[in-house]
Amino acid sequence: MMAPRTTAGSACRRAAPLLTIALASAWLAACGTHGPSAEVVDVSAVQASNRFSNNGTEIGYSTVTPRAWVDEQALADDAPESYTVVRGDTLWDISDRFLKEPWLWPKVWNYNPQIANPHLIYPGDVLALEYVNGEASLVLTRNGEAVPMVGAATPLLGAASNVNVTRMSPRIRSESLDNAVPTIAGETIRQFLVQPRVVDLATLRNAPYILGNAEGQLMSSMGNRIYARGTLRRDQTRYGVYRQSEQLVDPVSGDVLGYEIDHVADAKLMNIGDPSTLTVISNNFETIAGDILLPSSGTPLAPLFTPRLPEIRGDGRIVSLVNAISQTGRNQVIVLNLGERSGISIGDVLAIESRGGETIDERGTGRYERVELPNTRTGVVMVFQTFDKVSYGLVMESTRPVGLNDIVTGI
Repeated sequence: MMAPRTTAGSACRRAAPLLTIALASAWLAACGTHGPSAEVVDVSAVQASNRFSNNGTEIGYSTVTPRAWVDEQALADDAPESYTVVRGDTLWDISDRFLKEPWLWPKVWNYNPQIANPHLIYPGDVLALEYVNGEASLVLTRNGEAVPMVGAATPLLGAASNVNVTRMSPRIRSESLDNAVPTIAGETIRQFLVQPRVVDLATLRNAPYILGNAEGQLMSSMGNRIYARGTLRRDQTRYGVYRQSEQLVDPVSGDVLGYEIDHVADAKLMNIGDPSTLTVISNNFETIAGDILLPSSGTPLAPLFTPRLPEIRGDGRIVSLVNAISQTGRNQVIVLNLGERSGISIGDVLAIESRGGETIDERGTGRYERVELPNTRTGVVMVFQTFDKVSYGLVMESTRPVGLNDIVTGI
């Protein structure tokens, strides 16, 4: 493997480092058409077409797909020559330094066998370019040495045979996964990963509920003993305390999508009875009579998401802004009226658009024709939590405020 280098003759290539992809056009070719609802469609036929070279010869590979070379059109105008990862970085932020469209980073890393797992990049690692037969490709350097390939690919029939590839043996490295660079900042969404946020009406009505506390006060906080009625399990000792927040309604169909609930506190079961006894062990807000109890879902997972671009027919809407009233922006959470039943998955990246409004064409039909203006893209959202009818997403980019009923669609 060649070491990372830059030369005077590669000035234009140096302005285009890292994280780009020859297949970017295939990823971006599919834009959704607007309609009353949205669904994810199968794109396996499109993916299958990439198995053939220009002359129609099928290409095979022994272990992994060979590297993707730099496409200068996909690179940010101010992309650096190399970048040293620091603590607090996210994969999205690193990609955004180099790419105009940072959500494409999984595709590049999947096509570079040197980086076996993009999530296992650590502070201090250096991402740069190496040139192979005049083509720029991504390399990862750690402690001054290139990280060895894992199962380097060997092109078979129909693939280029003049690529210089040096096979290297894997080396054992011990590192805490807690230090690995996450996809996005975990602090922003951690509370949404561990606690349920949307329930149906039956769950809301049938859940155990708080009756009061041992002190006879209206509100309870950490350390207080509380009483609850309803079915609690002896083998489930940890419960979350929740309060109904908002009814989520589809702005297109008018259907109720679910009921958003706020996490108020955590409680430990002390005794089963009627009422049962629990102790508040932590709280975000004081608990009150009528708050419901749901089993605690455990410890939040690290936010290691792999972005993907779904193919969508139609469009969706933003139905709720978490911790905002009418507008929100970058690094804020929103709720979409697209969920698992629409084919939405964790990691899906969607465009946010605001309506274009309309204007009057005085030279049109009847000299007074109303013309709808195109929608304007205002941001990008990545889904990190899904439910049956809705999903939660983090606004990754925004060029103007994001509002209720804004459109979400394929990129």
